[in-house]
Amino acid sequence: MISNNMENEIKILKDFVEGIITPKDFEKVLFENTKLQELLLDDTLKLQNTYIGNSTIFLYLVEQKIQSIGGQLNAQGAVQLFLTKKGISFKKYEKYSDDYGLILDSQPKYINTDLDFIEKYILPAEANKSKSEFKKEMKDRFSALFKYQTKPPKWIQSPNWIIKNNKPLFFLGQFEIKNCDIFHDDGAVYLFVDEKTGEIETVKQFY
Repeated sequence: MISNNMENEIKILKDFVEGIITPKDFEKVLFENTKLQELLLDDTLKLQNTYIGNSTIFLYLVEQKIQSIGGQLNAQGAVQLFLTKKGISFKKYEKYSDDYGLILDSQPKYINTDLDFIEKYILPAEANKSKSEFKKEMKDRFSALFKYQTKPPKWIQSPNWIIKNNKPLFFLGQFEIKNCDIFHDDGAVYLFVDEKTGEIETVKQFY
């Protein structure tokens, strides 16, 4: 149950989930409003079977970069969870999940870089773009940064393109490891080269 003197704090949470206040404004009030902190530190919500685990919503939120793409989506999800546990209705603002989905759709399947890198080096600077323009610019930027000799890597496991000093290395190619006495399993070695130094680095994956 929420006490009447917490109505303002509940409104803040609903406004964030519904996109009425920005992630920047929410992050600011999160660190300044002690009543909001007290509300989100509730350890009686039975969160053990959720991704929050044995922590609290507040502690989860302060670990997020709320103004980043991934952070705003994670923060919105955590606040949604809190409101749901408290039986408070809301209408979710869909843009955060839509933006994240658009990024995933724009990233080639042979690349799986983190959101911080994407936000810093891939994401279009201009926000007012159509979805098709956004995806095209993202795809073009991925192609410009993640270069390869003839074909992109065909990963056996999750993509593991080497990035060094915030720059993806050039992919030279891959060769099979098959019936090799040195290794227990078959697999592949992926060769990358630093275009600046000529240094070659490898990634090994096995079936």
